[in-house]
Amino acid sequence: MFNLNNKGQSLVMFVLIIPIFLLIITLIYDVANAIYEKDRLSNTIWIAIDYGLDNINDITKEELNDMIISNDDGLNYIDVIVNDNEIIVKASKKVKGIIGKMFHFELTTINCNYKGKLIDDKKEIERIV
Repeated sequence: MFNLNNKGQSLVMFVLIIPIFLLIITLIYDVANAIYEKDRLSNTIWIAIDYGLDNINDITKEELNDMIISNDDGLNYIDVIVNDNEIIVKASKKVKGIIGKMFHFELTTINCNYKGKLIDDKKEIERIV
C-alpha cells in the first residue's frame, strides 16, 4: 500500500551515534590513564621508601626527593620527611586526558601519601589516608 523510502535514515542515525561513541571511548581512556598514573606514582613512592629504609642511616631528604622526581614526571607537590626510623612521602600530580588537552583543563589531581618505618629491622610501608 505505502512504499516507504528509508535509505537516508540509517545514514543519519550513524552520523548522530558516532560522536557519542567516540566520546564514551575517550572518557574510558581518560579514566584508565588517570588510574595508570596513580599506580605509577604509588609504585615510585613505595620503591623510594623501600630504598630509603634499606639505607636509613645514609639517606637524605634530597636524595629521596631527587629519586622520586627522576622516576615520575609532572609532579606538582612533593614533601619528604626523614625521621629516626621513619620516612613520610606526600606527593600530588595533575593528570590531563585527551578531553583535558583539547579544552585546556586537568582531569583530576592525584594525591599519594605513604609512611614507611623500621620496627626491629623489619620494614613496614603503609598508605596514609
